[in-house]
Amino acid sequence: MKIILVSHGKLAKGMKDTVEMIAGQQENLEAYEAYENGTSDDSFINDLKKSLASSKNDDVIVVTDVLGGSVNNEATQLLKDHPNLTILTGMNLPLIITLVTTVNSGISDEKVSEAIDEGKKGVLSVNKLMTEEDDEGDLL
Repeated sequence: MKIILVSHGKLAKGMKDTVEMIAGQQENLEAYEAYENGTSDDSFINDLKKSLASSKNDDVIVVTDVLGGSVNNEATQLLKDHPNLTILTGMNLPLIITLVTTVNSGISDEKVSEAIDEGKKGVLSVNKLMTEEDDEGDLL
């Protein structure tokens, strides 16, 4: 089981660093940066292909930063040659932490859905939260 983060710029490596600060060293978590210096360099896809090749028949989850972006589009092209590949997009910390803490024993639709739900829960308006009141009239 492997989880690979791929993003435009430094987001993926920063996410990996943050996850490991919170959840400890993650042997099966990798991160690749695309277009690191604002160039059209696509060496990240070669790194991704090498990582997938070394995974043989293991399950692999690739998480990209944004749907429809060049990184996501390039990763999506790999699906046809890698039947054990799952691609998610919309990278955020709750999503990645849930993945690294729940899918070590293997990918299931239920575990992936749970991780996606946690990622969605992590996107909120703090301003709106501060104006909502609980049942006792206190701010949340």
